Amino acid sequence: MLLTLRLTDFGVLEEAEVTFGPGLTVLTGETGAGKSMLLGALSLLLGGRAEGEVIRAGAEEAVVEGVLERTDAMRERLDALGLPDLGPEVVIRRVVPRSGRARVHVNGALTAVGVLARLMHGQVELAGQHEHMALLEPSAHLPLIDRAGKVSVAELRAEWARLQELETQLQALGGDDAQFAAQADFLEFQIDEIEKVGPRAGEDLELEVVRKRLAAAERLKSAAAEVEDALCARESSATELLGHCIGQLVDAERSDPSVGTIRERLVGLQCELDEAVRAVTRYASGIEADPNRLHEVEDRLEALKRLCKKHAAPLEAVVAKKGELEAKLTELRSRGERRASLEAERNAQRNRVSAAAGPLSQARKKAAKLVEQAVRERLARLSIGKGVFEARVSPAELGPHGADAVELWFSANPGEPARPLQKVASGGEASRLMLALRSALADDDACTCVFDEADAGVGGAVADAVGRLLREVSERRQVLCVTHLPQVAAHADQHLHIEKGTSRGRTRSVVNALADVAARERELARMLSGVEISQQAVGAAQALLQAARRAPRRSRSRAA
Repeated sequence: MLLTLRLTDFGVLEEAEVTFGPGLTVLTGETGAGKSMLLGALSLLLGGRAEGEVIRAGAEEAVVEGVLERTDAMRERLDALGLPDLGPEVVIRRVVPRSGRARVHVNGALTAVGVLARLMHGQVELAGQHEHMALLEPSAHLPLIDRAGKVSVAELRAEWARLQELETQLQALGGDDAQFAAQADFLEFQIDEIEKVGPRAGEDLELEVVRKRLAAAERLKSAAAEVEDALCARESSATELLGHCIGQLVDAERSDPSVGTIRERLVGLQCELDEAVRAVTRYASGIEADPNRLHEVEDRLEALKRLCKKHAAPLEAVVAKKGELEAKLTELRSRGERRASLEAERNAQRNRVSAAAGPLSQARKKAAKLVEQAVRERLARLSIGKGVFEARVSPAELGPHGADAVELWFSANPGEPARPLQKVASGGEASRLMLALRSALADDDACTCVFDEADAGVGGAVADAVGRLLREVSERRQVLCVTHLPQVAAHADQHLHIEKGTSRGRTRSVVNALADVAARERELARMLSGVEISQQAVGAAQALLQAARRAPRRSRSRAA
């Protein structure tokens, strides 16, 4: 709710401070007195564009300050936008200079105009100015129909939250069925490839030794034969010479016992030599040239080398990698099973969400018909009875609000096709449409509604109907209305009169609150009769006020 509006050097308003209360406040005055200036000032508080023409002649800057009651939505936005929250009131100050940059302060903190617009979105609705009419936005239409039809989406939101939780879990697993299958196939291929070769740690080193021996078999066998021949086979072999030496020392020992030590050493050498001969014989007999075996060993070594090259690792690492691949395959199969289970649960949950959305669609279609009927009835009271108003409910992508899209369509002239509400013309006609909507929807969102000449082009009984509807809306929210009709002004809870005059040779407007009944009667009489207020006009004004007071107050029921 708007509590206070203070203007300094703003157009014809040199200095003005206006206090607003709940209910219906009307602003009256002669044409050009400055009523539109107040609406322009309100637009600036909502983040509207500032023009240098609003600065009073002779002044360097215009200042607009507003104090608003802090709503729950504003409290959340203050926190989200990083603006200070100083309690139950929000103070906004805009300065429009002739030169330099404009300044915006929210609760004393300097901020940008765009931030101000985000903070004030939907807090004050200026009928006739599309950028400040949240009711025109299609995104607002579905909640309005839900409130009008008392359609609860709590159950659907709970089901949708569970669906989103399952979607999050599926995303965390990553991949899809095809991707999991491809990964599993590749792992199985790698494991099968290693298993087919069947490597053993250290096998390549052992085979390399065997390969070298088989490749040099003939040379090794010849060398062994030569050694065997030199040691024992030919004349003057090492065995024969050593035996002869031992015999000589046996004879010498009979004459000199000290030679026995040398003989014993030679005997020991003879034993070692005999063992070496036997070893050479065994080695020579074990060496055979086997081209087939050599080919097998070389093929095996080549297979091991290819496997190591493919995995870019030594043979020991390849053997270890097989175990790692098997562990990954087990994990992947487990994830695939988990994903399949989650997908089945997700699909079942989606069906539950769709099932919950079905009754909502039916309820919204019924609510839309009720809203259409209520708005059309009010449009007829406002002399737009031949206009077309539709609340269209159409299928939409399933979401937390169901599977419906709602958009309001309107045409003021018979024969003209209805268009989305965003495209309706501005002015008095749009103001009356907004008035009919607000009255019919009967929603309460703490929004302040401002109607600029909603009574334009009407009079008599229609003007009284405008006043009655304005008062109905004001029972649920704060309403400000600029009017030229006494039938409308008579229904006000607060009456502000803007009067233009001349002071020290300059035009100057002032805003006066008509606090007592007599002052209101005189203003209504002026609106009825013009400059000269007749006794008959005063009587008519009194009758208007009495009739307005007797008019029944409507309950806060929904559209019906």
